[in-house]
Amino acid sequence: MKKIALFFLLIAIAACSSESLSVKKATNLIESHTEKYPYFETTNFQLGEHKFNIRKDAAELSQLKSLAAQNLITLNTVKTTKKWLSKDSVSVVNIALTAEASPYVVEQKKNRAEVKSYLFTIQEDSDVQLELNNKTKATATAKLIKTATPFATAQTDSNPNAAFITKKFTLKYAKDTGWYVVK
Repeated sequence: MKKIALFFLLIAIAACSSESLSVKKATNLIESHTEKYPYFETTNFQLGEHKFNIRKDAAELSQLKSLAAQNLITLNTVKTTKKWLSKDSVSVVNIALTAEASPYVVEQKKNRAEVKSYLFTIQEDSDVQLELNNKTKATATAKLIKTATPFATAQTDSNPNAAFITKKFTLKYAKDTGWYVVK
């Protein structure tokens, strides 16, 4: 009985490391690659003191207040002055990131932070399109679903008419490791 189990185990190992690449195997490789190395779009988010006209910049202020309500940033009003002979006021606001924003921050400088605006994950129940270039190289095209982060309001959407993108992945075969996705 142990010999039969060992035989089937060896066949399973040989099948996993074979040079043949199926669509299902390519889909699993891309899923694990996108989990390990997430695909996302970024935008720059300004930090520090900024002047806002209360009426003129109302849309931008409401976006900042929404982020503050989600506890991702803090808004501290430094001073507010009324413009002379105008109905508008000028407010100086200090913008700072909180600890809850750290999963979205890619890079941070003194007065700006590069934050994730859209995250992309592979579409479930969708197979990739596979094109074998040769025995050790293949190109797979997958559909990635776009998910907005709270910081998506800080930028204009580069592709507003679609809820997904298509992305090409290069797959290579090595005898010792099998098929893998090239970064």
